Amino acid sequence: MAEMSSLPVTDDLLAEIFLLLPTPADLVRASAACVAFRRLVTDRPFLRRFRSLHARPFLGFLNHKGFHPARPPHTSAPAASAVSLAADFSFSFLPSHDSWIVRDVRDGRVLLDRTPEDVAGEESPVFTELAVCDPLHRRCVQLPPIPDDLAVSVEHPLRVEFERWCEPFLAPPGEEATEETSFRVIWMAQCKTKLVAFVFSSSTGEWRAVASQSWGDLLVGTGVSTASSKSPVFFGRQYACGCFYWVMDWRQKLLMLDTQMMEFSIADLPPGYRRPPIAIVDAGEGRPGMFAVRENDAVGTFDLYYTIRRNEGQSFNQWQMEKTIPLESGYRYYLRGATERYLLLLRSEDDSASSSSLEMSGTECFSLDVKTLQLESICRLKHHILRAHIYTNFPPSLSSQTI
Repeated sequence: MAEMSSLPVTDDLLAEIFLLLPTPADLVRASAACVAFRRLVTDRPFLRRFRSLHARPFLGFLNHKGFHPARPPHTSAPAASAVSLAADFSFSFLPSHDSWIVRDVRDGRVLLDRTPEDVAGEESPVFTELAVCDPLHRRCVQLPPIPDDLAVSVEHPLRVEFERWCEPFLAPPGEEATEETSFRVIWMAQCKTKLVAFVFSSSTGEWRAVASQSWGDLLVGTGVSTASSKSPVFFGRQYACGCFYWVMDWRQKLLMLDTQMMEFSIADLPPGYRRPPIAIVDAGEGRPGMFAVRENDAVGTFDLYYTIRRNEGQSFNQWQMEKTIPLESGYRYYLRGATERYLLLLRSEDDSASSSSLEMSGTECFSLDVKTLQLESICRLKHHILRAHIYTNFPPSLSSQTI
């Protein structure tokens, strides 16, 4: 019997095997096995492929108190600790860094804004200064202001109901983006007769404007009367499956913005989702899912309800209940943030989390992985959280500059 010769394990074959590892943490452990593995894993083309195939893990969240990394026994605790040590979440690399406020977080980037220094003490401007930062690599890009002629071209004069709704946020790069450093910023403004989205692309370095239909045309078929002079209120921005969503105060409606077509539309919330906050996530196969915390008044317990939109037909409003997740009794639960993949839940021993007090006792934060429905403790807090920004990124050894 002829002796079988062993086939050589080439770098190309090893790379394909490493790409199948389920998490970035597994890749980090593999790279520590030997010098040859380390050399392959740190190869830039390989890392670009790995990052394109794997979601950034949950590492913590940002709020007005700074960055809160995931602590042991959370599975991301080692990577979160490494990022916490390497990154600068005080943004000291920004000019006058104390004056900037975090507005949004996405894919390792942080969007901040501030009132322009040359108007300090005057009436607040509609559009503030914006900067997109990479705190891990301590880099930033200050965005150019929205040109006056562009603003006037969509609403003349530009009558933004600033006290009602006007917000900037990060958006995934468009289809034209070819680099990992590409990003977009959208600035939504609620005008007297319509909505306007000003879109900045890092690929072009320029702003463009996209206006919705008039309120009357946008709300046709929704059962909402446009006779009232009162404009709708939007809150609780979410993103999943290529669309941004906002809850409206009119008859439990959702405002949707398709980021590929850049078109606005109105949809219904699922039955029973009457009270926000809600979390809209990517349920897979191009379907959005929706989470909400519900209290069982009769017994004082809480459940996490998960509903998924059906793919059947063209209507957005075909929803079905996917799962009810019982939460440990003896606590109150609150949704405080969400991405396409993760939820941020707050658990309190009393009702202090819904009060205006800045101090609270016995408060613990949890992450929920939407794909596995695994609930993990992040950390304990002694201060109030109304909303926080989830921070996801690769460990420093696997990450790249995002701007």
